[in-house]
Amino acid sequence: MPPRRARSAFWPALVISASVLWACSGNGAQAPASETPGPTVQVISPSGSVPSSPSAAAGPDLATTAVSPTAKQIASLEQTLATNPNSGDTLLELGLALLQRVRETADPSLYPRAEEALDRARDLAPGDPLPLVGLGTLALARHQFALALTLGRRALSLGPGQSTAQGVVVDALVELGRYPEALDAVQVMVDERPDLASFARVSYVRELYGDLPGALDAMQKAVQAGGSASENNAYVIVLYGNLLGLSGRRAEAAQAYQAALAVFPDFPAALAGQGRLAVAAGDLQTALARFGRAAAIVPLPEYVIALGETQEASGDLKAAANSYALARAETALFQANGVVVDLELALFEADHGSAATALALAQAAYADRPTLRAADALAWALFKNGRLDEARTRSAEALRLGTQDPILLYHAGVIAEAAGDTRTAIRDLRAALTLDPGFSPTGSLAARELLASLGG
Repeated sequence: MPPRRARSAFWPALVISASVLWACSGNGAQAPASETPGPTVQVISPSGSVPSSPSAAAGPDLATTAVSPTAKQIASLEQTLATNPNSGDTLLELGLALLQRVRETADPSLYPRAEEALDRARDLAPGDPLPLVGLGTLALARHQFALALTLGRRALSLGPGQSTAQGVVVDALVELGRYPEALDAVQVMVDERPDLASFARVSYVRELYGDLPGALDAMQKAVQAGGSASENNAYVIVLYGNLLGLSGRRAEAAQAYQAALAVFPDFPAALAGQGRLAVAAGDLQTALARFGRAAAIVPLPEYVIALGETQEASGDLKAAANSYALARAETALFQANGVVVDLELALFEADHGSAATALALAQAAYADRPTLRAADALAWALFKNGRLDEARTRSAEALRLGTQDPILLYHAGVIAEAAGDTRTAIRDLRAALTLDPGFSPTGSLAARELLASLGG
């Protein structure tokens, strides 16, 4: 019996740009940098240690704020444009507000409207870097990372020192797999402006390099820094909770998810975090409720697939099939609005569709952006097609930076077992389950079953 799939990698945690890029600027304009910025933070913390911080011991301030007023903001901006259609500032704000609204609703049909507004803002002010940053943010959201890098660098050429433009560059470099360049770019960003957006990126880069203590420290600083949008603040608190969970501090992770829900009630990412904790505890009924609620609010494939896998693990195969069909429909909607989903769809096809299609998609994704996750998707697709030697090579590539990701480790363990390398299989499967025993309702169960069969 083939191993069950791990949790989907749809819309992974850092395309952070669309969530926190503008979080420190109230209306989309570049907020002034602090006159007395904090001490320089090294992106790669020395020897994996956690830099000391006087406020870190007390933990982040998780104070509540009001629910996002994005929909009202969009309506107001559109009214303004009805009487003054050539207001570049209003068009810029509208484009950014529409991007934020996609995050809140998972409605990618807003992307073309955002693109039109931002294009018009750029045409009205060709020397202003901010419309280019907005277009770069849109390109990141659509997974058009090479375009995002071009737009981010063009914005920097017009306005050096723009933290928001630097954020676009950082994210694009990370998502293109150009990690050494990303390290340099995020160091520039945090040196110039140590705030929520830069600390969140420091955290993600440290996580990629396997430094979970350093990643947790940086994300804690991001939470402490805060921003002006409640949805963005809630998202960063969830990322903080995710890192707490990976660090074995699951009770604190639960507190973080609850805090995110206090900041932004019914926040889907926090509900999904609670769902994973419930899976880890073996409470599939609670997991069904949490994933179901998240998917009902924002039907992102990530949440819908998690719901389907929980239904599958619970034995309700008909409900799971319906959830997987909904995930396909949502994916098609994103594709129709310009989002490139080859990487994400490859993983889905490998486990719920055609192995041959999965391989073609994974190969295209890897050619476009040879990231750790693309290498993992290619490894998994190669494995599903019986090409074990190639799968092992790509799986090793996916883990080459020491990334502590349970999905990558689960895939590596399954592939190692199929290749007859029992010792490596036991090591990687144990590591995946230690990091997050709820990483997938079906994948974690398969990992336990396989580990038991190996005597691990």
